[in-house]
Amino acid sequence: MAAPEQASDRREVLRRLDDVLEALEQLNLAEASQLPDRVRRSLLAHEIPFEDGVEVRVLIERVWHKQEVHMLSPRQERRRTPSRRSAGRRHPGHDVIESILRQVHQGEGTPN
Repeated sequence: MAAPEQASDRREVLRRLDDVLEALEQLNLAEASQLPDRVRRSLLAHEIPFEDGVEVRVLIERVWHKQEVHMLSPRQERRRTPSRRSAGRRHPGHDVIESILRQVHQGEGTPN
């Protein structure tokens, strides 16, 4: 598992990429033909290539690809959460199920 500072760095990069993505989506909705300087600087800072006349939707896809690098895979995500085998973790309904089974085994009949 990644160290806490690595995880926070990864989340920070994802947040900044989300900001770039939001700006690009707004430009796309406005059908803008030019990129504002602030968006150009952000793209450069994240090493996302752009050229004059590039369509905003293409830049959005490039940002998505850049985000994928920083996303956790399903396997990594599972490692962050306690496993099913962890002691002491019980499903909230487990006590109810055990109670019903005890009643049935004690001959009280089936629960309603």
